[in-house]
Amino acid sequence: MSEKKPILELIITPMEIEVEDCEVTVLEVTKLPLPWEEYQASIQIKTDNVTSKIFQVTFKDKDELKRKLVMETTKFKYALILYGEKELRNRGII
Repeated sequence: MSEKKPILELIITPMEIEVEDCEVTVLEVTKLPLPWEEYQASIQIKTDNVTSKIFQVTFKDKDELKRKLVMETTKFKYALILYGEKELRNRGII
């Protein structure tokens, strides 16, 4: 009988890092059950007094994760400037 593999593997525990002057919380990282190596991270971004909802980022290695975190924090800050806190709250982003 073959051994069953887990559907998801937990890689790291929660941690906070600073990206583009924002506090980014990586809540968890899991290895996806795919033939190639790919991971999914649950992320939350905080800038000033505004915190995003938790969302997922898929990546293949730590360099790609760094690039995606920079991109996501930049998008979050831009949306905050463009729409304002009230509109982002109405849209369910924060």
